[in-house]
Amino acid sequence: MVLTYDITDGRDGMRKKTTALLVSVGLIFSSIPAFAAGNQSDGGPQNVKKATQKFNSVIQIPEQSPQSKKVKATYKNDAGKKHKEGEVIVKFKNAYTTESLGALTTKLSLKTKKNLGNNNTKVVSFNKNIPIEQVLKSLNDSPLIEYAEPNYLIKPDAVSDPLYGELWGMKNTGQNIQGVTGKAGIDIGAEGAWAITKGSSSVVIGVIDTGVDINHPDLKAQIWKNPGEVAGDGIDNDKNGYVDDVNGWDFYNNDNSVYDEADGDEHGTHVSGTIAGTANTTGVIGLAPNVKIMSLKFLGPDGGYTDDAILAVNYAKAKGVKITNNSWGGGGFSQALYDAIKNSNSLFLAAAGNDGTNNDSSPHYPSNYDLPNIISVAALDNTGNLAYFSNYGATSVDIAAPGQDILSTVPAWFGDYTYAYDYFSGTSMATPHVTGEAALILSKFPTYTSAVIKDAILKKSTALSSLSGKILTGSMARADKALVVQSDNDIPGIAFPGTSVTNTLSSTTDLDDVYSINLVKGQKITVTLSGATGTDFDIYLYNSTATTVKSSANIVAYSEKAATSSETFTYTAPADGKYYLDVYAYKGAGSYTATLKTDPIAGAGTYENTAKQIGYTPSWSTVSNTNASGGSYAVTNVAGTKAQFTFNGTSVTITGTKYASQGYVKVTLDGVSTQVSLYSASTLYKQNYYTKTGLTSGKHVLTIEWTGKSATGVKKSATGINLDKITVK
Repeated sequence: MVLTYDITDGRDGMRKKTTALLVSVGLIFSSIPAFAAGNQSDGGPQNVKKATQKFNSVIQIPEQSPQSKKVKATYKNDAGKKHKEGEVIVKFKNAYTTESLGALTTKLSLKTKKNLGNNNTKVVSFNKNIPIEQVLKSLNDSPLIEYAEPNYLIKPDAVSDPLYGELWGMKNTGQNIQGVTGKAGIDIGAEGAWAITKGSSSVVIGVIDTGVDINHPDLKAQIWKNPGEVAGDGIDNDKNGYVDDVNGWDFYNNDNSVYDEADGDEHGTHVSGTIAGTANTTGVIGLAPNVKIMSLKFLGPDGGYTDDAILAVNYAKAKGVKITNNSWGGGGFSQALYDAIKNSNSLFLAAAGNDGTNNDSSPHYPSNYDLPNIISVAALDNTGNLAYFSNYGATSVDIAAPGQDILSTVPAWFGDYTYAYDYFSGTSMATPHVTGEAALILSKFPTYTSAVIKDAILKKSTALSSLSGKILTGSMARADKALVVQSDNDIPGIAFPGTSVTNTLSSTTDLDDVYSINLVKGQKITVTLSGATGTDFDIYLYNSTATTVKSSANIVAYSEKAATSSETFTYTAPADGKYYLDVYAYKGAGSYTATLKTDPIAGAGTYENTAKQIGYTPSWSTVSNTNASGGSYAVTNVAGTKAQFTFNGTSVTITGTKYASQGYVKVTLDGVSTQVSLYSASTLYKQNYYTKTGLTSGKHVLTIEWTGKSATGVKKSATGINLDKITVK
């Protein structure tokens, strides 16, 4: 196929058109750029496990001894700091107030202005004619006061990069961008995020794209350097098959030069500036200015190919990269690329495409691959609307971010970086905003998996009415929201990260770690726990109506063996919903690993009675018989005993054995029940005793239950039911 993209150069007014012959991929940005400048402490009884215990929600903490007073010295050191005139912040001991200070209150004209709600800490006014140094000394000398300090004036740290005011995607104040007045607050929330972190140099972002100008003054300090390679020695020092891969690799030209002036390499350079442009006094700033960029070039002037894209993904994986930016697309579904992304052990941020079409009906790859580690990103303009060129999709596109008229880094103009900045538009420009957000999350929480990072990005976003029904979340990405820690100490906790999690607990300081798990009706899970020697940790599962783990109410499954942290339980969800797993420190302190095994919903196929997708309640047993479908069938003679099976299909058939001691079986499908007799005077194997066709495609729940009712001709003392297999089509 042929892909074209137009670039307004802006330096000389010339217009360039490049025609790219592509088998599979192309850049995802639009053609409208323009240049511009030991003991439990929970209050519950000792040595009582949680499943039988009521909890006091308040944990009593002993009051700490007062710290030695250094406020006066500190204030001297910070004497140049601005503060509010005539006010100080005072923490009183115990229940003392300004009135308790007697003559000192009168002398200084003290009045309580505001209660800060933090252990008797208050804002106190005083006579402005008295120097603040004198007021602080007098208050800090009082035995009734723990400390007194100035009420400092606090401002956000200003960004010194001269073009910051034009980065509306970082901070939208309603400024005019390219002739369009924006809407304040439609941005990624950069300044709020930077108050928490600007990223870590240990986090490396793979930019799978064109090359990156690694000498750009806003990127040079952020370029990854391969610690296992010696530059220029002509040796593959790290033995990964790439010689002198110091900053990444050029898969397009198959060499170690990740920037080629002749190839242009504008796109990858622009993307990198949005992710990690250096915080300096030059040009622009990226959302995560402290992280590193690994350049993985596979696109050139004439596009690129799927095989090189796969090599780039695999290179990033081999180097332990946890996040990649992928502002490209084109071609059809590639199973090889799908598999590479699936197995990459990384979060794959993908541009949704610039055709203005619905990806639900016209898939765009790689953003449309249905994988849990992909985030598909649409583009917003500075007024909060979906950019006119952006693809969308209520199920296939996850989130939106600033993507129209985005100013960032571009390569030098004949070696001159003075004008090495330009406006580009596209979902290519939206994607690195979200990549930068992911980089900040991983920097703040280095143990987070791709699933947890994705969950934070999608859930902690800002809903926009303009996106409702157009993308999955209906929301704009917000890095400041995603970085706010969700406490794992109580419900709702944090999403269970994949299939296992390792963390620490203490019975004196950190009792509970809570994880949310989404289950569908009939889905079976097995939770296993192991812990450090000498610990006694337990596991509890709460249902969707639970509001706290500080009580035994709403526990639906648990394991709490004495004097060990080796625990396990299996549970089948009776209804769709969010359940909460609580790992609880009964005694001791140390690490633990919780493993979650979730049986998948059955699709089309044959499921013998021993299949893990079938959940049995006690008491079933297995009868071996070569005449049965799989050499056995399950039987029960306890009334009320059930077998539950959740499947996705349009028809279902239950097969069993009919013989003289069988009674009536109750079969319930999606809430509709019928009773079937399994009686036969002679034994009949592989009998299809229940079939339902014409179901709508989707999830269905099937329950098989022994009614306790005898069929005609059956002796009452010898009745039951059985299950051989279940077939789904």
